[in-house]
Amino acid sequence: MRRDIWLLAIIIILGVALRVAVLVFIAPFYPPIDVYVVDQQAPRTILNLQNPYDYIFSVHHYTLTTFAYLPMVSIYYIPFLVLGDIRYGNIFADVIIMLALYWIAKSFNCKTAVYSSFAFAVFPISLWLTSGAATNMMIGTAFIMLSLAMLLQKRFLFSSVLLGLAVASNQLVALTLPLFGYYFWRQGKFKAFLPSLLTATAITLPFFLLSPSKFIYSTILFQFVRPLQADGRYSLYSIIATSLHVQLNTIIRVILFIVPYLLMAFWSRQRRDLFVLSIGVILFWAAFVLPIDGLYNYFLPSLAVGCLVFPFFGDWVDRKMQDDKLWPHFFDD
Repeated sequence: MRRDIWLLAIIIILGVALRVAVLVFIAPFYPPIDVYVVDQQAPRTILNLQNPYDYIFSVHHYTLTTFAYLPMVSIYYIPFLVLGDIRYGNIFADVIIMLALYWIAKSFNCKTAVYSSFAFAVFPISLWLTSGAATNMMIGTAFIMLSLAMLLQKRFLFSSVLLGLAVASNQLVALTLPLFGYYFWRQGKFKAFLPSLLTATAITLPFFLLSPSKFIYSTILFQFVRPLQADGRYSLYSIIATSLHVQLNTIIRVILFIVPYLLMAFWSRQRRDLFVLSIGVILFWAAFVLPIDGLYNYFLPSLAVGCLVFPFFGDWVDRKMQDDKLWPHFFDD
């Protein structure tokens, strides 16, 4: 166990060092994308008691009037304004994900639990999204992964509150809420699930009440009506539109999402590992099917869950090699 902790600490230090290196040495050669510029300004609007959903953002040589992110993103970034760059907040979120991955793998008694943290620490897409492109997908990802870790350790109240923060951070992550609720109910802990609803409502409701129509359009409808972008090719809509010149309407895409969702809920109802797997599958399917623009950063939450494959594979390899007496029992306590 002590060896694991030291390995995890080294992995986290490595992950942070790689992200800081990208931030300092590589990112300056690339112009910041609009998400980063907006996320730098949005926390200040809240500090100035302004509504980011009614704010006009100055981005490069144009302006944006649509703030497409849920309010917890801007609230989360507020403390990191002191450092002058919100990307340090992204790095902190990645550290949370590394820790959560370790705790989740440990919940399944994986001897090579640190493999999941290492996979995410050196994952090139994560490095770039955090310190280069500077998107905000890792915030909701951090909260949902930590919620999963607490849930598997039967800390239901902590898991519920963290789930509420995740729901208030990211629309794709919010779609897993019914699946979590079903799991809580199956565990006989549905009352413990209610704080997730209260937390998410407490964060989002004030912004909704300030401008209901603008909030709904910016955070929900915008993804279904925005024009197809050249870099949005990683979606079912984009693939069919560019290859067959057919546009999948919203109703068809919603149906294509809901049917597998219900099947996954039924399939995962008995086992914890299937529940975690179903969360990853739903996150991937939502990112692929629902939006018009399939931006690659949308897949970060599902890829984070996918890192849990490595400790299961690592344990299998470790057992196989030990049985063949090809290496010592390095991961045994």
